[in-house]
This record gives sequence, structure tokens and C-alpha cells, in this order.
Amino acid sequence: MIEKFTHSGIINSKDIPLLEQYIAQKNKRIVFLDTTFVLPTSNENIAENFRNKHIPNALFFDIKAIANKSSSLPHMLPNKQAFEKAVSALGITNDDVIITYGQHGMIMGPARVWWMLKGFGHKDVMVLNGGLPAWIKSGCKTTSEQTKPLKPSQYKASEFKDTAVTDIIELKKICEECELPIIDARPKIRFNGQTSEPREGMRSGHIPNSKNLPCSTLVNDNGELKSKDELKRLFEKIGITSENQKQIITTCGSGITACALSLALHHIGQQNVSVYDGSWSEWGLEPPPT
Repeated sequence: MIEKFTHSGIINSKDIPLLEQYIAQKNKRIVFLDTTFVLPTSNENIAENFRNKHIPNALFFDIKAIANKSSSLPHMLPNKQAFEKAVSALGITNDDVIITYGQHGMIMGPARVWWMLKGFGHKDVMVLNGGLPAWIKSGCKTTSEQTKPLKPSQYKASEFKDTAVTDIIELKKICEECELPIIDARPKIRFNGQTSEPREGMRSGHIPNSKNLPCSTLVNDNGELKSKDELKRLFEKIGITSENQKQIITTCGSGITACALSLALHHIGQQNVSVYDGSWSEWGLEPPPT
């Protein structure tokens, strides 16, 4: 039962009651994580939004805080020890079934935390299809009651899976030799350099030899992930087919929506996918990194 959803990467709101019944027999629990992220140009207070409306007993996972604090780049992947400490403080255990969701859907944040947890070896993690809007539309309850803190745990992570993350040194070689496909999740006008980046000190444009597949095209008008056939057609249009066995690199503005591409690829059976964590926040620096 659990494997069905972890293999898919997503779960629909209507399937959660059945999953709850199943895991109760396994002495497991579901932990919902609000993993919402917004661009730096937004004035929205997502922590306050969470306090005002969230899935009952959900926890707030702060992507900006659970990150590499020593990096000058935004919300870079933390090391194993820092991740263990942060997840333990939330009270999450290695046996928990984790469902990530976003206040505005599933693109901005949920896939990033799904990728982080999977990379650090968490077994049972999935993304709520369509996020909080889909949850509400399906008739499920929300609350403004403060979640009772979980007892701090002794969470243990594995070293992050090295094939799931790419650094700038590796990416320079990849884009120069055109040996692997690089997919950029940013909007077309940003990819084409037709508008300024939302972060100061950034050039416009894209990584040489990369392809563009805006993350907004991955979901339907209702915010839920498109069907597998529709997703396959989107990737096929940019040259990514089911026969493509080489590693695929995903990128975006700062490593958030790149993970949405990774989730969509996982959903259609592409397992060998790596996120360029620095993304355009690193590659697009002015002056460019050496």
C-alpha cells in the first residue's frame, strides 16, 4: 500500500483515509508537512498562513531555515548532521509516513522537501497532489488550532545520495560536453532572458545547452499533476523519452522548482535524476562564478 504511493511520488486526498487505515495496522503514523515556499519578491507570510489554516496536526517545514547556513546561496542542501538535528527537533521519526504539501499547490516547496527526504534516505515520503487547495476542494478539514509539538526524536539520516545532486563543477563539464540533458523549470521569459530575475545581482538567460520545461506546465488548471501520458509527451517534446537511460539534470532559479521536474520524472519512471542545487542563483551570478 505505502509502496504504491512512494513509487508514484504523489498521493491524492481521497486516498489518504485508506492509507491511514493501512498504516494504523503497521503501527506507523502519517506526518503532514506544510513545505510552502515563495519567491523573494513575495510579501506573503507563509508561516502566518500556516497558523491560520493548515491540515490538522500538520507541521511547518521551513525550507529557508533547514538549509546550509554557511552558504551564500539561498536554501542550499544542509549536511547530514544539520538535517538530522532539524528533523529530530520537529519530532519526525524514520518510521513516519511523510506527506508534503503546499499552501498554493504542489510546485513551490513540496517537491523540494520530498527530494531532500528521499536523498537523505527516508523511505516513506510522498507529495499531496494539488496541495492544500485540492485537499479543501475534496472536502477535507483544515484548522487554525496550533499543532501540538511532537516529542523530539533521534532521527537518523543517510549521507545524501550523491547521484541525486549536482554541483557547479560537475555541471560545467556536463554542459560543455553535452553529455547529459539539462532541464530548466523557470518560466520561458526568464529562461530566454526576456525579464529580470527575482533576485538581485543576477544575470538573465540560461545555462548553455539546457532545455526549458516550465514547472507550471506540469500541472492542470486545478493544480494537480498531469497524467503520466501527458507528462511523457511534455518531456518527449524536449527530447526526454522513456528510453533515455542517462542521468537527467534539473535546474531552476534556486533549486526549488527543479525538484518539481524531478518529481514529475520520478512519477513517469525516470529514476536517474539529479538536481543542480545552486541553479541559476549560482550560475547566474554577476560576475559569473569561476
